[in-house]
Amino acid sequence: MSTHIIVDHRDLAAGVAGLFAKAGVPGSQAEGIAEILVESDLRGIESHGVNFAPRYLRGFRRGLLNPRPKLTFVRERGATAVLDADNGLGFVSARHAMNRAMALASEHGVGAVTVRNSNHFGMAGFYAMQALDEGMIGHATTDGPPHTVIWGGRDPVVCNNPIAWAFPTPTPPPIVVDTALTGVKEKIRLAAARGETIPAGWAVGPDGVPTTDPTVALEGALLPIGGHKGSALICANEMLCGALAGALFSVEISPALVMGADHHDRWGCGHFLMALDVSAFEDPAAFLGRAGDFCARMRAANPARGVDRVYLPGELEWLTAQQRRAHGLPVAKATLEALDAVAAELGVSGGFASLESIAG
Repeated sequence: MSTHIIVDHRDLAAGVAGLFAKAGVPGSQAEGIAEILVESDLRGIESHGVNFAPRYLRGFRRGLLNPRPKLTFVRERGATAVLDADNGLGFVSARHAMNRAMALASEHGVGAVTVRNSNHFGMAGFYAMQALDEGMIGHATTDGPPHTVIWGGRDPVVCNNPIAWAFPTPTPPPIVVDTALTGVKEKIRLAAARGETIPAGWAVGPDGVPTTDPTVALEGALLPIGGHKGSALICANEMLCGALAGALFSVEISPALVMGADHHDRWGCGHFLMALDVSAFEDPAAFLGRAGDFCARMRAANPARGVDRVYLPGELEWLTAQQRRAHGLPVAKATLEALDAVAAELGVSGGFASLESIAG
């Protein structure tokens, strides 16, 4: 028996947006949050998709998050700005910050905006990809609650601090780098639920010893990818999103959502968004020509044994999204049931678990 239902992504987004509106989020912002969550699922990044929505909604309902934040630029100088998110979700503030970064880049060639007093912003790649609409290069990163050990340590003191870059290309798909600097905690939860093991090097148990048992990992902490190299990149992002943004470092943030509370606690984390106007550095046509040449050369590289061909960063996710937009989005029944449960808490007749399957 299938554990998933194939639904129209537009129906799912509309239903999720309705829940956020019921929780007090202004209509356009509710739609924007739902758009990013569903886009994550479309791209196959279910770890940051609608399965997280119940936690955000309970955060609003329990007064831990601000559903109607007043976004204020508290510092502005030249090509830079600092945005106070007023304890709202990062989905709203990071999007607003990247819009400002693009406007600054149009004027100065580069725009960089930090965000403070914020919370989870979901898929980092979304904000980097915003810049593509203007033919720009985008970058986004964030910190968050501590669930990762720093290299040489045994206690969780840093976050996975993802790195996202988006580069325009002459033909789709663009090059999109979107990677956490650790294993993915949501995948560890899934492995535990399925009774599976996790790859070596993903996590340590509470004793600081590496483990492949997801249940032990859920009591411990994540490991940085690439050992000391990943740990160094995490530290760099902590400086951008904590010190530079005037926000909290990961070690200072509540661990309530580290490995699975049913709600989103107040974090006070920071983000860093940057846009680069290609025309300030190179003729856009020349840049796109070089980008296209690079893509062609990479795809023409001899594939490794067992691999059909070389795919560029973000290409598989783009192909997945194209397929799912056309033929339907598979959503776990458990996720739809969880949405119905939080809908009931909000006094809404959810109906997510009864969404009509469009399979076939």
